[in-house]
Amino acid sequence: MKKKIENESFDQFLKRQYGEGILTKADVIAQKPKNVLKTSLSLDIALSGGIPEGKVALISGKPKAGKTYLSLGILNNAINAGREAFYLNIERRCTTEQVQQVCGENINKLKWIESTAQSILTAEDWLTILERALKDHPGAVVVVDSLAQLSTMVEQSESLGANKDMAGTPKLTSSFFRRMSDIIDINNNILIFISHMITNRDPASRKKWVEKGGVGIQYACSVWINATWFELWKTNKDTNEIDGQNIHLKIICSALGKPYIPCAVPIRYGAGVDNAMDVAVNAENLGLIEKAGAWYSIPMFKSSDDAIPKWQGMASLCGFLNENPEKLEELEAEVRKILLPDVQYGSQTDKRRDDEDKSKGKKTKK
Repeated sequence: MKKKIENESFDQFLKRQYGEGILTKADVIAQKPKNVLKTSLSLDIALSGGIPEGKVALISGKPKAGKTYLSLGILNNAINAGREAFYLNIERRCTTEQVQQVCGENINKLKWIESTAQSILTAEDWLTILERALKDHPGAVVVVDSLAQLSTMVEQSESLGANKDMAGTPKLTSSFFRRMSDIIDINNNILIFISHMITNRDPASRKKWVEKGGVGIQYACSVWINATWFELWKTNKDTNEIDGQNIHLKIICSALGKPYIPCAVPIRYGAGVDNAMDVAVNAENLGLIEKAGAWYSIPMFKSSDDAIPKWQGMASLCGFLNENPEKLEELEAEVRKILLPDVQYGSQTDKRRDDEDKSKGKKTKK
């Protein structure tokens, strides 16, 4: 028996020791496409598609840029795609009103985790909960808000200002990624961390702002989106108020495309990402929407009597798209068809159905 084991091939050794599937050919892996999760149209274009499943994403930047609103919009997209969605409210600054504004009817499908009076969660607790959620819910999308607010057990028990455990959180997160990187990929999870920029106190460094949370997350993430600055919209003439802002983002790294591509995402106060404006701006850049003075027209919506609908002002056009979601979806699909023709956005529901059909020996429809 010993001689037989000594003479076994490398393939046989791997199969006996670790089971099937450890060794395969690279082309087999390449033929297993990953579904991509939508973010917002402009950000998807900059990312060359969106966030692929099985990846870790980092959304960082200065405070109040709109990172939470952007993340809630991604969670809403995940729910619409049939995925389970978790929000870890570590900072406790995100309100139920914000969630209702962004998620609407999907609010009852979003799983919410936060500390209670009976259990104040430490960094160790949060990462343990996160690990269990990812292991028990394949395909789930989890947002951690935020990495910078994690406080270790030692930090919470020491005297205020002692600062004996400032490196504790980065060490914990690095350990977490070493344990979980394979599981996230195998389970097709998407893990999104929100982080903040803080003032750099190192006099020898030329960087004015640095990421809080250590470099472990920077190595682990396949998608890194940095909110560089935000620009307020012009004052609404009717209400004399500012209705929102554009978040200017820079792609530090993307799992699907090139890095260092800038983009701007419109955030409407009290609503989150303004999808209608986002789609309209990109459609206009592609010539799908024509502009003459203050008037906008969409030739693809031409009626049976050859009349092309027109709207005076961008606000009027966006109002029409919001009131007619099927038209908004049609226009967005046309933009994605032109700019992102090869991206696969299949839902988890379709994927589960395909897996069931394969197990029964049925041919799946493409």
